[in-house]
Amino acid sequence: MKIIKYVLPAYWASYLINNDDSGMVGDDKVRSDKFLNDNKLPFPVSCSDESFFSGHNDAGTLAGDCLEYTFLIN
Repeated sequence: MKIIKYVLPAYWASYLINNDDSGMVGDDKVRSDKFLNDNKLPFPVSCSDESFFSGHNDAGTLAGDCLEYTFLIN
């Protein structure tokens, strides 16, 4: 297994970690699914406990609070 980490929006956590998209607004779910599909990623296995502000992230969304998400790849 290979461990890959990405910095992604913190507001994606509920959907990516718990598969709960009820808090997603607009096209947030579409963007997160596109990021996963474009990078051939499964859902992450975990994310950092503390969010941090970042001017950019790996998904290319607007600046904001982010988390580091951990993915396991075969």
